[in-house]
Amino acid sequence: MAYNVFISFRYKDGINYKNALGNMFDARFDTVDYSEDVDRSFMSDDTIQRYLYKKLQRSSVTIILLTPQAVNHRHNWIGDYDDWIYDEIRYSLEDRDNNRTNGLVAVYTPEAAEMLFHDSFAYCDIVKNVDNLFRKNMMNVKPAYKLNPEPELFDRDYDSYCSLISWNEFTSNIGKYIEIAVKKKDETYKYNLIKRL
Repeated sequence: MAYNVFISFRYKDGINYKNALGNMFDARFDTVDYSEDVDRSFMSDDTIQRYLYKKLQRSSVTIILLTPQAVNHRHNWIGDYDDWIYDEIRYSLEDRDNNRTNGLVAVYTPEAAEMLFHDSFAYCDIVKNVDNLFRKNMMNVKPAYKLNPEPELFDRDYDSYCSLISWNEFTSNIGKYIEIAVKKKDETYKYNLIKRL
């Protein structure tokens, strides 16, 4: 079955990764890739919403490319979120008539790894609390559906609505991670979704 995939990325340091990823998809996936390269300074919130609704309408999975410039969301001069990636994730998580909630996969590049992880051996302890909506949707499975029986340990694939996967792992088995995201998309009731910061 073919799935439509939306790639969310920071244009300045993510365009090469986005292009490489787009070239890796086969006939099972149709990539829909739009960057934040559009000037949003004169766009109202309603205009941005309509703009992104149209782009996300066909997609079922959103891939968030985490490059160093994409790890933390951007703010405007008064401190509100003013960031394409934030809005792309936020609207991907909405359940609307013309677009159900998307599955999420956060794919981090080698350059972004040190910004995401503490030095630790326990998976649940190493992910930093970055200012990004993907992070709020990790380790958010409801207790009744938790796969890992240990209270402080989480199954990377199924105990987080948004899986955090390295670039090398993801690109070596794209189909696996897309399929997992689609499965979770169809079982959103298992997760405590955070749809905005």
